[in-house]
Amino acid sequence: MEAVHGVESLAGGDGRHHVSRTLGTALLISVGYIDLGKWVAAVDAGARFGYDLVLLVLFFNFSAVLNQYLSTCIGMVTGKNLAEISSQEYSQFICVGLGLQAGMSLFTSELTMILGIAVGYNLVFDVDDFITSIIFACVVINVLPYLLSPRDKRMAGTLNACIAGFTILCFVLGLLISQPEIPLHVNVMFPKLSGESAYSLMALMGANIMSHNFYVHSSIVQVQRAHVHTLGALFHDHLFSILFTFTGVFLVNYVLLSSAAAESSHNVIHTFHDAVELMNEIFTSSMAPLVLLAVLLFSSHIIALTSVIASHVVTEHFFGANLSLVAHHVLLKLLSMIPAIYSAKVAGSEGVYQLIILCPVIQAFTLPSSVIPVFRIASSSWIMGNYRVSLRVEILASLAFCLTLFINIIFAAEILFGDSDWTNSLKGNTETPVLIPHTVLILMSCASIAFALFLAVTPLKSSSREAETQELSVHSQREAPDEIQRS
Repeated sequence: MEAVHGVESLAGGDGRHHVSRTLGTALLISVGYIDLGKWVAAVDAGARFGYDLVLLVLFFNFSAVLNQYLSTCIGMVTGKNLAEISSQEYSQFICVGLGLQAGMSLFTSELTMILGIAVGYNLVFDVDDFITSIIFACVVINVLPYLLSPRDKRMAGTLNACIAGFTILCFVLGLLISQPEIPLHVNVMFPKLSGESAYSLMALMGANIMSHNFYVHSSIVQVQRAHVHTLGALFHDHLFSILFTFTGVFLVNYVLLSSAAAESSHNVIHTFHDAVELMNEIFTSSMAPLVLLAVLLFSSHIIALTSVIASHVVTEHFFGANLSLVAHHVLLKLLSMIPAIYSAKVAGSEGVYQLIILCPVIQAFTLPSSVIPVFRIASSSWIMGNYRVSLRVEILASLAFCLTLFINIIFAAEILFGDSDWTNSLKGNTETPVLIPHTVLILMSCASIAFALFLAVTPLKSSSREAETQELSVHSQREAPDEIQRS
């Protein structure tokens, strides 16, 4: 897996211009937000609720930018990745919980990638055989990292950054060109939170913020500490790069949501074929399915590399398992194949569609507890020293945590006591196939909220040492005048 080492060497280049290194890493991370699950979540939300959720999508995007930026700061200042520091600052029980949630985020990301390529394959070749398309997807995403991996690490890193940039540029421009009549300005409405929109909100939140990417970003940039003496300028370059790339991600989600809202008056998504028809109206060009498949294939290559990095640091520091990079790559794909083939075999195209939307919802379960270590570590003067974040940034991070927790609580309340359409679908009261039992989703939702609340009241281990240091400093300052008077 030379490509993985190439990704890591990309951030530690010798170039004088910081942007040449920061933009490449931001592009690699942002490609993880380009898969069919994210697009379907935006299209489904736009078709059901129009422009009501646009402002919340913007908030989700800001939260992703903030957490990715804090993760880069942690990696550069400490020279360690987020998982390594968390394993030193939390108990074994908490580390296992964080590791399981990161693994769940990784697993669902790989699953949506496979299902997205399978759907693209079916659209391009006009077939309805999901088993064959899933096998095709698994073969391609296992082979691509080896075909697109030069021996030279620096060349591999540069090539992967170019592929990531080309993929994002093609999709953003292609989507804008295919939507000439969609306005760039709409009357943004204040978000209308309700039990009916809770499922779409969870899907949108999981599509816009991915917890395992925090570990990836901190791991990639940690080598930059040894090459730069002043980190202030590098922080600004990383912030600019993250804002630049995630603006493109938000633009994609906004156009998809707006397009679906514009067509929602005569298109209501009930089945997979409804979603395909709506997507065909959004992507007006006849070449759209082919471009869609190409974008998904290139993005799957980058996602495979970043997933290996995340899997490696999570299993090593949270579970103490040190597997080879090839083992991480193969295991992730094999584990993702099982539910993909099962859903296609048992429920056909409808099962695949429901699983594509369900994956971002599961990713949203992991967010409240995953953002806590990020802003706790970034605001610790013991760990970050003079580079700890300011009080304003700490408040923004706390608000981002409250937003993710609040939406999870709304979802849990609705799935427990509500009677909305999506709740009845998950209970099996409609013709929609049930892939995950209703009880399992309730347990996952309640467990994630309980774990987040427990983590919120659990301080870092270093915070006690920091308090002791401050106490000794105050004590020594009080003793100094007494000694002077005695002398």
